[in-house]
Amino acid sequence: MEEAYPLPVLAGVPTAEEVVERALVRLLRGGTWEALANEIAWEAVRSTGAEPTCLEWLPGLVGTNLSERIDGLEFQLDGARAAARTEHLREWPHDVAGAETAATLAAHEDAERRLGRLYLDVLELAISILSVRLDDTSLRREREPSDPEVPLLVADSLAGARPSYGWPKRERDDQRRRAA
Repeated sequence: MEEAYPLPVLAGVPTAEEVVERALVRLLRGGTWEALANEIAWEAVRSTGAEPTCLEWLPGLVGTNLSERIDGLEFQLDGARAAARTEHLREWPHDVAGAETAATLAAHEDAERRLGRLYLDVLELAISILSVRLDDTSLRREREPSDPEVPLLVADSLAGARPSYGWPKRERDDQRRRAA
């Protein structure tokens, strides 16, 4: 029976918190948290056609909602990280450094996808809040509603399949496994 030993801890491998932080910096695109909340609120106001006075209270609501949803995101990356590590070690059992690299890349992609989805969810929430207020209160519509737009970075993160990293499978490798 073969014993399973834990993988060694490698220096320089980013923690889940660092992965989320890097993905968040990418989403912010050089801006601040407040600017991101303002961007989402502005897009909600623009797409619903609501009057701009909503921008006095909506960014605070958006910012609070974003921060509540981001808390704990690092714990959701463990699955992607573990699956990528396992898949890599199945192909190359002695390449621990490569497995950690694959795991880190998978965690980065998962964090970016989750943050893109979170951006879209909060935008949809803000739009629905404004829509309800437009229907139920004296909030005025200044222009016709239009389709909401998201930054290209968010759209790309939600686009789906990303390129596979590592060596392509080779016939020679399959033949070697069968011979062993």
